[in-house]
Formats: sequence, C-alpha cells, structure tokens
Amino acid sequence: MTTTTVTITATATAAGCEFALDRDWIDTYGARWTWTGETDETGMALMQTGDDTPQTLNHVYWWFGPLIPAPRPVTVADRHAWLTTPACTQPDEQDEHPTPRTVAGLLGRLRGRSA
Repeated sequence: MTTTTVTITATATAAGCEFALDRDWIDTYGARWTWTGETDETGMALMQTGDDTPQTLNHVYWWFGPLIPAPRPVTVADRHAWLTTPACTQPDEQDEHPTPRTVAGLLGRLRGRSA
C-alpha cells in the first residue's frame, strides 16, 4: 500500500492582510486561534479558540487583532538543515582579491575626501 501526503495551503484575507490558514494565530490577549476548516456563507474562514463558538476571521481580526503567527514546533528536518547547511556561503576560488596597489589608491582617495 502506498500512502501519499498532501499539504493544502489555504489563505484568507481580512482587513487587507493575508493569513495562512495552515497555522495557528495568536491575538493580542494571547489566545490561540485555529482555522476550523470551514467557511461561512460569504466564504470567510471560520476561526476557533478552545471550545468557543467559531468566529469569522474578519470578526477575530477586528475585535482581537492584530494577529501574529503562532510559533511552529521545530522538526527533525529543520534541525538537520541547521546543522548541515553553512551559515555563510564560501567565496568562489575565482574571486579576485584587491591588490595592495588598489587598496593604497582607495585609501588615498578617502583621505583626500576628508581633507
């Protein structure tokens, strides 16, 4: 048996701001809002915190916003990428380094500006 994992990325817009519905959002009071997977009759995403009644994203943003994205848990793949990917790229061997004459000329021009 073969299983396929499908990731659906849904977005919604409220007050001109775009929200990724595949993650939780935190309001100004610290409550965590999650998309219920449903929309209302106008197509607006329904958000819910805890066991409360679902509210439209517009309502949540207007009364409890601004909303900030909730931190996501760190995955094993994230840790592996951090450990194996260099923080800074190495310069190419073909990069040309300035000669002492070039550096001296630059310093001379800089000294001339400050005078």
